[in-house]
Amino acid sequence: MDHMTVSGDFVAQDYIHLALAIEQHIPGYIDAYYGPPAWRQQAQEAAPQPVANLLKQATDLADAVAADAGMDPQRRDHLAKEVRAMQTALRILDGEELTFVEEVEGLYDITPEWMDEAVFEEAHRTLEDLLPPGDSIQERMIAHRKTTEIAAERAVPLLHEIVTELRRRTQARFPLPAGESFEIQLVKDQPWAAYNWYLGGLYSRVDVNTDLPMHVTDLVYLMAHEGYPGHHTELSIKDARLVQELGYLEFSIAILYAPASFLSEGIATRAQEMILSDDEWVSWHANEILARAGLEHIDAAREHALIEASKHLEAVGGNVAFLLRDRGVSEEEAVAYTQRYALSSEEEARHFMGFLSDRFSCSYIFNYYFGGKMLDALFAARGDREHWFTRLLAEPVTPSQLQVWTAQT
Repeated sequence: MDHMTVSGDFVAQDYIHLALAIEQHIPGYIDAYYGPPAWRQQAQEAAPQPVANLLKQATDLADAVAADAGMDPQRRDHLAKEVRAMQTALRILDGEELTFVEEVEGLYDITPEWMDEAVFEEAHRTLEDLLPPGDSIQERMIAHRKTTEIAAERAVPLLHEIVTELRRRTQARFPLPAGESFEIQLVKDQPWAAYNWYLGGLYSRVDVNTDLPMHVTDLVYLMAHEGYPGHHTELSIKDARLVQELGYLEFSIAILYAPASFLSEGIATRAQEMILSDDEWVSWHANEILARAGLEHIDAAREHALIEASKHLEAVGGNVAFLLRDRGVSEEEAVAYTQRYALSSEEEARHFMGFLSDRFSCSYIFNYYFGGKMLDALFAARGDREHWFTRLLAEPVTPSQLQVWTAQT
């Protein structure tokens, strides 16, 4: 098939070239690239283009997307929102003063929300009843988390066993392409807990950061989020279906600061529960995982209850981003807020500041909690979670489109 004759292909090529040019100004802007290698090499060898020139190209590209009447509507909507995110990033680079809300809306196609601290305080009250007795709720949480720590060398064989089971469950429910796989690598000095690097050819490398303690009760979630049926699964399916089958070349590149990331994090934060019920999680930990970690004395049912109660604390990160970028608080105040409401140690809170200190990562934080909540709203409104999750894994979808689907009850 000659993809050069397909509507949208020339637009897709311009989109890729523009993204490669923007990356010269924003290191890490491109999360994955598996398009023609020569294009990336040419971009890396070229001198950085003036931001004003790139803004003009982005405007022209937005016009071209809007004018391509022959393009599949979902594909056109996806490209339009991704190009809008490019324009927003370039406006920031150009020195334009955007409010924090305008930045998040432009980059991720969502409106960020401040979470009332009453939500966190209610979670704290639930945790009070679940945690062993002691001093403050924060100190009790920190002390309890230490009891679930596991050394990296002991975690690695467990991670491989967990991946095997998660892959089996994912393959039974979702269209995993034949031949996909990923490897696990331990790393240090990173601002995140784990990261999936999709390398093309249905293959990923999942880096697990050992800077902070690893917890045995986090391992299943971590591998579901990064691998099955999370990031690796989504990118493999989209590569096989959208790039290789349909010729949507724009999906051979993944821009980090764009709406596709919101959907990807929403998918990843709900990945575990798509293939594992609460009872299955408890049983698996009680009968296998905790024993193999040498921690069979831990109560799996209570650990699951603690994890569920703590989920509401995931929104603390968005509030901290608002405090830093919208309300001008100091880093010390942000650290104290994180410790108070997320019940984290000072070390964990300061590590989190490293993530938020990046100009663009600060707004990225909303993708996790609110990405998951947007999927929850879709499932609640439409039912048949596997059907909708499969569509999210396999189709070009924007947050705006997701909200339209949710409203069509």
